[in-house]
Amino acid sequence: MKNDRGFEYQEYEISNKEELAPETFLFTMKGKIGFLPGQFVQVLLPRYGNVTLAPCSDPDKKNSFQLCIRAAGAATAKMVELSPGDKLQMRGPYGNGWPISKLIGKDITLITGGIGLVPLRPLICYLVKYRSEYKKINLIAGFKTDHHIVFKDEILKLKAKFSDLEIAVEHIVDKNFPADQGLITEPLEKIKFKKNAVTLLCGPEIMVNHCIPILVKNGMDEKNIYISYERRMECGIGICQHCNIGKYKVCEDGPVFRWDIIKEEINK
Repeated sequence: MKNDRGFEYQEYEISNKEELAPETFLFTMKGKIGFLPGQFVQVLLPRYGNVTLAPCSDPDKKNSFQLCIRAAGAATAKMVELSPGDKLQMRGPYGNGWPISKLIGKDITLITGGIGLVPLRPLICYLVKYRSEYKKINLIAGFKTDHHIVFKDEILKLKAKFSDLEIAVEHIVDKNFPADQGLITEPLEKIKFKKNAVTLLCGPEIMVNHCIPILVKNGMDEKNIYISYERRMECGIGICQHCNIGKYKVCEDGPVFRWDIIKEEINK
C-alpha cells in the first residue's frame, strides 16, 4: 500500500517508555497514524536527525502507537534519552507492508533475528486476533543473548496461540530461560513445508541469506517467501540511494519484497 500523506511532519508526545533490552526502548506515543503491518514512518528529532522506523503496536489501537528504538547512531542515541512528556516529529506511514490477504488459510512461518521481530509485531497482533483464519503458525526468533530478547513475555505467551515457537540464542546467560543455544538455522532445518505455505523474514541480511536455502530445500516456494529490508533505509524518501537493491528502492518499492522478485537484484 503506497502512502499518500506527503512529507509534512506531525508532532507526537511520548506517554510511556520501557526498556526492552540493552540500549533498546519501547516508546508509546499519543495519537494515531493509521499504519499497516510492515509499513514505516520517518521519525525526526530536531537538531539530531531522523531515522526510519516501523511502528510495532496493534494497528487497530485508536489513540496510541508504539515505536521500538535502539541506540545505533547519533540520532537514535539521543532519542532513547527522551522521557514521557517529550515529543518526536513524524511523517508517514510509507511503503508496502506484509501481504496480509495472502496469509489467510495458509501455514505461516515467521523468522526473525534480533529486533527484526519489531516490524512483525503488528502482524503477530493480527494473527493472534484472527487466529481461526490461519492454519499452522510457527515463530522462530533468534537473538544474540537472552538479555537481548525483545517482548520476552509476549513471545512466551504465543506458545499457547501458535503451533510451534522456537527461541534460539547464541549465548545463554539465564540458564532457566526456555531457549535453545545455537543459531536460528538449527530449528528451521526441522520444518518440512506444505504446498502454499508462506514464510515471512525480518532480520540481518546474513541471517536471511542463510535461511533462504534451507527454506527452499525443505519445500518452501520462492514465490511465498517475503522479506523486509527495512534496516537498509536511511532518508526514507528515495533521495539518498543507500537502500537500493538493484533497480529497486527499498523505501519506495518495499520495504517488504517477495523473494523470487528481489533475488535477481541482490548482487547488482
